[in-house]
Amino acid sequence: MKILKFSQIRIDGDTQQRVTINQDKVSEYKERMKEGDKFPPILCTFDGTNYWMYDGFHRYFAAQAAGFLEFDVVYKPGTMEDAQDLSYGVNGEHGLPPNKKDREKRVRNALSKERHANASDREIAKLCKVSHTYVASLRRPEVKEQQDRNKLTYAEKLNSENDTSGVDSTPAADPKPSLTQDYGPDEAELKANELAQQADLEALNKLLESSDALATAHAEIKRLNLAYAQLDIRFKGLMNEKSEAVRLLQKAQLEIKALRKAKK
Repeated sequence: MKILKFSQIRIDGDTQQRVTINQDKVSEYKERMKEGDKFPPILCTFDGTNYWMYDGFHRYFAAQAAGFLEFDVVYKPGTMEDAQDLSYGVNGEHGLPPNKKDREKRVRNALSKERHANASDREIAKLCKVSHTYVASLRRPEVKEQQDRNKLTYAEKLNSENDTSGVDSTPAADPKPSLTQDYGPDEAELKANELAQQADLEALNKLLESSDALATAHAEIKRLNLAYAQLDIRFKGLMNEKSEAVRLLQKAQLEIKALRKAKK
């Protein structure tokens, strides 16, 4: 940790991932700082010349408003781009959690960077600490449309299931739980999953095409998986044969026992 003057801290590196700075929170922090409350340090990367802040903007502005000239900083070696990538995953542990619009801004900013152009949905999701399906919905409009249709279908189904008007509410004499096809994924859900899986598969194929070693390893994994599947099928077949042999043996033993009783 190091104490830095505010003039040494760079905040112009596109590392502020909130839609807006919450001025009420800044005012609250300012008053608490004046009263002597201790706050966590600001987080930065240091490229040898500049300290690029990626976490602590509300604290930064509050301390300035309170009249402070410097602040505690924890830094790690890294460039402005590293600070940007770290800022996408800041989750508000020390203050105001990101809201829905903040999370959207993070993902869109990450996707806009040329260095992440070929990153998969899961890679962007890990970077931004969101789900890969959320990344897919922002990256590809057709996935978002499908997800919205899925939500609507689910809501309609839920309302239909909860609608008891005109239905006899008298419980059956012997109710038994049962599984029906209604509990399985519908066509819309399957289509959304298919699109997400297709995107992951395309990303995997690009990765394999870029490296002969990876392609060879992938082919070997597929071969081993196939061999395992064949062995598993054979093992289950042998277990079935064993069960049948045990059944026949037990049947023969019963027949022998019956014959012995008959002779007596």
